[in-house]
Amino acid sequence: MADLSQLNPLPSSDLKLNANVAHPPFPWIIGIPSDWILLDTHPQSWQRSAERMVDDRFQGRRIRAGERREVLDFVEQLVADCQRSGAALSLLQLGRMSTGSVGSAGLHLGWFDSAPDPAGLALVREVLPRTGTVTEVDTPSGPALLHRDTASSTPPGSLTRVRSTVLQLFVPLTDTTWTAVLSAATPHAELERVLEEAIVAVAQSIARVEVAPDLDEEPDPAGA
Repeated sequence: MADLSQLNPLPSSDLKLNANVAHPPFPWIIGIPSDWILLDTHPQSWQRSAERMVDDRFQGRRIRAGERREVLDFVEQLVADCQRSGAALSLLQLGRMSTGSVGSAGLHLGWFDSAPDPAGLALVREVLPRTGTVTEVDTPSGPALLHRDTASSTPPGSLTRVRSTVLQLFVPLTDTTWTAVLSAATPHAELERVLEEAIVAVAQSIARVEVAPDLDEEPDPAGA
């Protein structure tokens, strides 16, 4: 259901970020898995985008009206969660699982500025929940921490609470005060391994972009 063999690297300047949440003032880059969808969370356009996204993803494959409504309900809840939590960027995965049912998962990027303290694992460990497990992950930006836990939630359109796997991956950017926070969750056991592979792959693609000095600038006459 997921293909992580290719990450599409996108500079922050090319991303449509949530303008109402914090993100670094310097350029950065992130890799988007080729089969994940950038989620539109704008209040005026998300509904039209969601309907078009679902129809495009299942084009040529039969999807029952009830399944389509269930997926759109999931997207609606996901958009609301993103707007509420202040995600700068959100991704969505939709597809058929081995059982034939429609599976879905979301992956979100947020940023935390710890100024005046530099970003680092010590600060991350202070805010981690006491439950769950923690694993260190190597990234080009330095060591990161993956927190894995479970939570009980009620899926859209259902009256039954289900167990969901919840992942959070904290990536402090070395020599800055900024930490990338990736979060993901799914109630589908079949998607847990794929989701963990996706969140680690995306975390390992995040990096600050060094801007080269402009060599075409005219020399300062005063310094000549």
